[in-house]
Amino acid sequence: MGKKTNGLILLLFAVAILTGCSGRRGIVTIRVVATSDVHGRFYANDCIDGSEREGSMAKLSAFLKRERDEYRHLIYLDAGDILAGSIEIYHDITAEFYEPSLAATVYNMLGCDAAVFGNHDIKVGAEVYYRFLNGCNFPLLGANLKYDSYGDFLPPYVIIEKHGVKIAVVGMTTPAVNYTVPADIVGTVTVSDIVESAQYWLPVIRENEDPDVVIGLLHSGYDNGRFDELGVEENAVRRLAAEVPGFDCLIYGHDHIPYEGKVASLDGDSVLVINPGPYASKAAVITVTAGFRKRELQELSVSGSLADLSAYKPDPDFARSLNSRYETVCNYADSVIGVLDVALDNRGALWGNTTAMDYIHYHQMRFQAAEVSIATPISSERIEAGNFTIRDAFRFYPFENNLVSVMMKGSEIESILEFSASQFYNTVTDGTEQLLRPAGPTGNSSSIGLQTMKMFMSAAGIRYVIDVTKPAGEMVSVISMSDGTPFVPDKYYRTTFNSHLAGDAYSPLYQVPGIARDDIRRRTVTASGADLRYYLITDFFVRQETGKNVVVPDYDNWRIIPEKIVNRYLSNE
Repeated sequence: MGKKTNGLILLLFAVAILTGCSGRRGIVTIRVVATSDVHGRFYANDCIDGSEREGSMAKLSAFLKRERDEYRHLIYLDAGDILAGSIEIYHDITAEFYEPSLAATVYNMLGCDAAVFGNHDIKVGAEVYYRFLNGCNFPLLGANLKYDSYGDFLPPYVIIEKHGVKIAVVGMTTPAVNYTVPADIVGTVTVSDIVESAQYWLPVIRENEDPDVVIGLLHSGYDNGRFDELGVEENAVRRLAAEVPGFDCLIYGHDHIPYEGKVASLDGDSVLVINPGPYASKAAVITVTAGFRKRELQELSVSGSLADLSAYKPDPDFARSLNSRYETVCNYADSVIGVLDVALDNRGALWGNTTAMDYIHYHQMRFQAAEVSIATPISSERIEAGNFTIRDAFRFYPFENNLVSVMMKGSEIESILEFSASQFYNTVTDGTEQLLRPAGPTGNSSSIGLQTMKMFMSAAGIRYVIDVTKPAGEMVSVISMSDGTPFVPDKYYRTTFNSHLAGDAYSPLYQVPGIARDDIRRRTVTASGADLRYYLITDFFVRQETGKNVVVPDYDNWRIIPEKIVNRYLSNE
């Protein structure tokens, strides 16, 4: 690696004119383009609502064409989270699993040089990510990923040579995988600390490869992330740039926050850190200018910016190449898979059972013969009764959440419901007061938005009431199990959560006093190989084959009391 100054650049440019532009002479300019957190946004238009996406790989293709026309030496990298988050990738990894990987096809078409796995790429399971991996014409990097049985899971780095300039790309994935992805799905893959892994690999790379430029390609956020029980950090980019000398640039993702800036390193140099943000709406653009004298690197300049892709027209060649697969996905979205007997609606989810929540609880209660289900509202979409399509399934349940079976004490279940109630309801004496707590710390509105409602936890399998005349901490009373048998605080119950609630430390579950992530992980019985939407779609298919409508159960298992006060409040609202 050379010194990052510009002192000799003009002089060396003159030398380049005199000596020509063969490798390692004069000035060499290399362009690096990077994406992250694309989440399967491959096509220009969304098959769910037909709208043109702000960002897509179709638009990125147009951008890359322009960049390659201008820059002879271009590298394209991706920082992970590819295999989940859109209808096209969902269709690809389910209905077309035995066809060539759509994601690999797209990235090969775009000339990707290297990528890393994100946490969502591992969460889809080994069969899915190996299918993608085996279809790629470029390396997936994993300097901090290991199989317990086989050692290194993926190559830690790759050397890319452009016009004689050696560029080392080191890839790493957030250790959040260790505690946000169910153990059944992660299997024997272990993700190590990013900073410690870099401290090991950078000397190895310098010794064995002697690169001119070192780029870190990371699926890890900038800072302020979570730590697991062993202190392993989720978002390590700022600390990596500051504490591990040797990087010229860190390209990262995971936190979905577009950013470009510099961080001072221990060796007194500055490191470019850049995040393109999610959904291919922007691309990170890095310009590496290397100055050589007598074939030795003398000067190195690294600069970066974010390119807005939203105004680009989708590349027609890209669209033509994938048109048949796009039409297949849209036809898939249109397909009727059954008949729904009642509308699925989450309005009223704060006041008792709704059809939408009952249908979610229905699927969670069926998993591993659950005794209790705990869930939150996922979507505000109302799905009307009648013909039910794949598109409706995505509108109703937009996330790929697996199901997780955990042994929970009765007292813990009660604490979860109590915490949730105390977060949403004020203690009142009549219906004239504000019953709902403000949505924000400075808010004074009694209305609760969807983002806030997604934190509200309700249960099935038990009968309970929330008494809003009682103080916080004493509102919830569990009456019995739903079948009338006693609910025992000291007994352990098979409880189903979705994988976001059970695994993500930002979930409301881990705000409950006494609920620890390591306890949940230790008491996890199993996790589903498929997501809840898959079970929902299968339920419709099976009933359609037998000529039956999908009947949403009416659990009617919880309510807010006193009803007189609640009704008075609702009439005022």
